[in-house]
Amino acid sequence: MTRCTYLLPIRRSVFGASEAIDLRAYFDQLRNAGCEVLVIDGSPDSVFDQHERIWSGACRHERVDRSFGYLNDKVNGVHTGVAVASEEKIILADDDMRYTAATLSEVCRLLDDYEVVRPQNFLRPLPFWARMEAARMLINRATLRTADYPGTCAFRRATIQRVGHYDGDVLFDNEEIIRHFARSGASVCYAIDLFVEKRPPRFRKWIEQRPRQAYEDFPLRAKTATFFSIPLLLLGAAGVGKLGLAFTIVIVAAIGFAAAGWLRGTAREYIPLSVCVFAPLWVLERSVSTYWALYWFVTRGGYPFGDRLLSKGVGRDWFVGGRAASEALRSSK
Repeated sequence: MTRCTYLLPIRRSVFGASEAIDLRAYFDQLRNAGCEVLVIDGSPDSVFDQHERIWSGACRHERVDRSFGYLNDKVNGVHTGVAVASEEKIILADDDMRYTAATLSEVCRLLDDYEVVRPQNFLRPLPFWARMEAARMLINRATLRTADYPGTCAFRRATIQRVGHYDGDVLFDNEEIIRHFARSGASVCYAIDLFVEKRPPRFRKWIEQRPRQAYEDFPLRAKTATFFSIPLLLLGAAGVGKLGLAFTIVIVAAIGFAAAGWLRGTAREYIPLSVCVFAPLWVLERSVSTYWALYWFVTRGGYPFGDRLLSKGVGRDWFVGGRAASEALRSSK
């Protein structure tokens, strides 16, 4: 029996045979777990055709309907998928997510009671750059009421049809859709102890993502100002002979926040404690990347995303939706 639609928007400018074969095996697992696998592919025709050859029989493989017209083509893929999905329960995931039969079952169960489910991610395997990313996840888990931003969510088809389209001209689309649901009054389950595996990017891809993630944070002024200030504070401390003390404060604070995130809920079952020592490296990396993102903003007025330039990190629902989510969480206690 099919119990949900697993919606994967994807776009590749170059065909990767090993990736396509790996995804084919994953699609087979999803189908065996009771999913309709729906892949909305925005790749050029030559790549699309090679995907079709490998994925035929494992999924519904459809082209993006670009009449939706959003700058972030992934969002066009999401709305294309919602329009053609066969099931009421939809699990939306990036191409690096790896659900198991157990996590699929839990998400589908939660969708019986909630209109939207927002789980958490954990990274596997853990090369050093993935350990830095895992430390970031833990810091977010410690400092945000709704915990870290995942690369997946689930919702009822009727709900997204009711609340309408979210802002598709932003970089941070994974969270923008959640804020849109929250602002529109949908019931959202922040499943902070439901962890779904996420594959880390290759090192080259991870490097490419550094300024983009910093750029996404630009509207979050206090956070961005903090990361802008860290190099300046370290330089100032060096000028008065206190560089060692300043580094110690940054290191202790970063590890402390990561450890607090590790202790929250069941994170320790999925993320090793040793990840916390990579937190200071992530803080320093984000500080450098914030200046890198500023370069893109000053020189180009935005950040390149595919073949387009996006000027907005977050969209119209970010702040109002965030406040609505916080209110809902407070009232539920």
